[in-house]
Amino acid sequence: MRGIAAALLAGLLVVGCGGESGDLMAIEASGGKARGGPLDIVITSDGRATCNDGPEKTIPSGLLIDARELERDLGDLAEEGATFGSASGDRRDYVVRIKKGTVRWPEGDPGLPAQLAETQLLTVRLDRLLCRS
Repeated sequence: MRGIAAALLAGLLVVGCGGESGDLMAIEASGGKARGGPLDIVITSDGRATCNDGPEKTIPSGLLIDARELERDLGDLAEEGATFGSASGDRRDYVVRIKKGTVRWPEGDPGLPAQLAETQLLTVRLDRLLCRS
């Protein structure tokens, strides 16, 4: 009986290891005077990310931790589909998609929640790591 239980447990572990990780978040940034054009950064829950459909790269654990914290912190805003400010040609516009929903905002709008500024900073750091290297 113990052999059967051990075999079932081993089988479950093998099945669990082979699956694809899900997307943690997708960040789109467009417009404004930022160099390099629009960005589409996708971060997976296993610590990999892409920029503009480029090759997947492993990101440092600190950035993954930041992304996971932001996913949690953005949850309520995403559930309500929060949109802040209005699009403007001279400011960068952001869209973040997580499992709970979507949040949209332009940079530099007064009164934005702190987690949106933190998401912009994460975007800059990932842009340098993924898109410009």
